[in-house]
Amino acid sequence: ADAVTIATVTDYLRAVIQRELPDNVDGLTLLLRAEDIPGAFYHYTHGLKKHDGNCQRIAHGHRSRLYIALDDARQPQLEAEWARRWQDIYLGSQEDVKPISALQRSAAATNCNDKTHVGYSYVADQGLFELLVPESENYVIPTDSTVECIAEYLAQQVKSAHPLAKVTVTGFEGVGKGAIGYA
Repeated sequence: ADAVTIATVTDYLRAVIQRELPDNVDGLTLLLRAEDIPGAFYHYTHGLKKHDGNCQRIAHGHRSRLYIALDDARQPQLEAEWARRWQDIYLGSQEDVKPISALQRSAAATNCNDKTHVGYSYVADQGLFELLVPESENYVIPTDSTVECIAEYLAQQVKSAHPLAKVTVTGFEGVGKGAIGYA
């Protein structure tokens, strides 16, 4: 397919699943729909080296809803601000940042340097992972980039701008997974 759409993904999944079905199954119906996200959301990519599964891969991503409340009142403007700031961003962990000269680079990446890109490297159960991210598409946080740590980090950042308020940040990561950070 030339584009990823609900129709092309449905067709692909139908073909893959039908090949695996036993002979006693007569039909297959799939219904995919876009997640309805009212309010602010952002797309981010990250890697979780301490994760047991495929999330340890250095560049997998999510579309994440975001709720921010000050003194228990939702703040759509703050939510939109952070969603814009983190739209299509790589959220990296400070402990994984490495000098670009220390990374294994392709010929195409030899012009990348520490002023234009941020280098990441870590070893996880699935092996060595390295990544170069353009500075403009990167945001380094001081912790791991789990949804729990992201919610806590955002709560602290919002608290620094609103020191007298009780801050609650709810971050989401896919369907049925999220975390709440307080400050």
